[in-house]
Amino acid sequence: EVEAPVALAKEAPGILPGVSTQFALRSVALVVGWSLTLSVYCYGLFAPKFMGYDQPQLSATFSAGALTTIAAQVAFPTLVRRFGPYLTSCFGLLTLSLGMASQSLVRAQPLHSLFYLVNRAGAGISDTSTATLVARTSPTPDARAKNLALIQSTRAAARIFTPVVSGSLFAASCGFRRFPGGLPFLTNAFCALVAAPIPLLLWRAERRADLEATGASVEQLYK
Repeated sequence: EVEAPVALAKEAPGILPGVSTQFALRSVALVVGWSLTLSVYCYGLFAPKFMGYDQPQLSATFSAGALTTIAAQVAFPTLVRRFGPYLTSCFGLLTLSLGMASQSLVRAQPLHSLFYLVNRAGAGISDTSTATLVARTSPTPDARAKNLALIQSTRAAARIFTPVVSGSLFAASCGFRRFPGGLPFLTNAFCALVAAPIPLLLWRAERRADLEATGASVEQLYK
């Protein structure tokens, strides 16, 4: 006797008309990938010029940032268990935005270095949560593999052109009277802030799809 084929999961609903789930997640990955470029390449220009860092201080900052990113990724499963993947992803983007903007505006130590580490922690959470949401919203194992590969490609693409964008914004803002050199960091912080609602929109779309599948009333979505 031949067993009936198992029904495949449905494709995750888009967050807005014409905006697919995977496109939205790739946009988040692009913002996070750019933040990593800024935190290493562009910060390597910013800190010696405006913070007076020598090479030992810069190297120690990069090492502390990498350690903070790893610590945030280690803590990620605990955050997901407590808050869920969507809220955790939103929290990571907001943390990234706060740290990235504040490190460009606050030049006094130790607050400046603290905000740099906040930025790196947010990037670690956002990076991991994006991959988690890609896997969660992919309907089949093949689609999951394809979408995860495309996320990796998006991050790689970010490393190709974001150094040029970052360098141009940095050079354009070096002569600013207030917060010189901060334009690339502020731009990325704004992008992360704009991207922060995306996980919540995905969560809302998933709940709506679940309610429709079970025949429940749409009003329950907001309870």
